[in-house]
Amino acid sequence: MTMRSNYLHTQTSNSLPNHSKHSEVPRGTSGVTRLAKITHLLDVSGANFLFSDHLEFIHYLTGFRGSNGTLLVRRHPEPAIYLCTDGRYLEQAAFQAKTHGADLLIDSQPLLGPDGVLITLGIPSSVAVDLQSLRLTNYLSLQRSGYELADVSASLATMRAKKEPSEIAAISEAAEIADRAIVKTLSHLANAPTELELAGWFEYYVRECGGEGVSFPTIVASGPRTSLPHAQPTRQRIEAPTPVVIDFGAMVDGYCSDSTRSFYLGTPPDRYRRAYEIVTAAKAAGVAQLRTGNRVNAVEVATRGYLREQGVEEHLLHGVGHGVGLEIHEFPFTSTAVDVAVEPTMCITVEPGLYYAEDFGIRLEDLYLTTESAPISLSHSSELGVTFD
Repeated sequence: MTMRSNYLHTQTSNSLPNHSKHSEVPRGTSGVTRLAKITHLLDVSGANFLFSDHLEFIHYLTGFRGSNGTLLVRRHPEPAIYLCTDGRYLEQAAFQAKTHGADLLIDSQPLLGPDGVLITLGIPSSVAVDLQSLRLTNYLSLQRSGYELADVSASLATMRAKKEPSEIAAISEAAEIADRAIVKTLSHLANAPTELELAGWFEYYVRECGGEGVSFPTIVASGPRTSLPHAQPTRQRIEAPTPVVIDFGAMVDGYCSDSTRSFYLGTPPDRYRRAYEIVTAAKAAGVAQLRTGNRVNAVEVATRGYLREQGVEEHLLHGVGHGVGLEIHEFPFTSTAVDVAVEPTMCITVEPGLYYAEDFGIRLEDLYLTTESAPISLSHSSELGVTFD
């Protein structure tokens, strides 16, 4: 007996085969170009130093991917990067910086405090920081030292929003791996696995398909639990008839992918079919706004506008989309509070959903690369016909 999943096609744009081969992108040049961007930012802000304890930004600039690190960038008399980490990571940091093309001084000497590197380089009047990520202890240390802090969080977020070719290749590969892994994972539904087991199979297949791991804890929900947007997997078995929501992603070179699929095992009731149709149409309305010349928040406005016309907007419990890169949620966000232009080479999700408490939920999410014209979907698993014996 074959059980169809109603795993429906949701794509609204063309594919991007030329970005799927990560190996085609030249390596070892990112550090130089990104340092030039940072020194230009320091010129504009009037600060001679930038301090950061944001691990994703440290990765962005230096290639270092350890769990402990702080960073100092000097503008004058010549650009220089100082990385403080502990003994576990000194060798790793040197290797990753070389691969990244970043020239930096790596040591375990602290950057802040009375004996820190910053003091030895002179006492600047102003230090640029990202106040959106700066840890409180480092914020207080900078304040106690008498530095004027220049908040460059918006500029750093904008810089990272437009992806370089190497970043697009990594994100594309992560999405491709996630697509292959989810198809393999869903074959296990024939055995009525638990939500936890299905999440575990996805993590296994991501690695089997070449990914570093998942980009966030996989969400698997079935039955009434699908009305929880961020449901954690449980020991509940997934057996027909039941709705299912899976939110999943893979990671390549530290870059993330993000997709969500909703489907019904068995014959879906009419109310589920109708909700699925509405979410599909709302998503298409949002994706249509991801064009150069529009504002990013037009995605949210269009999606919510369609749901409002259908009388169901109150059942959308979260924002419609967000940027994806080294972090699974990063600038730009589609929230109507954010007013930023759509520009080519942004990677943005569109993910409307409807959630009916203690009944069912549906979310459909794909990851898009913006271009000069129509957005290009990086996730394609919904194009495949998936059945379960």
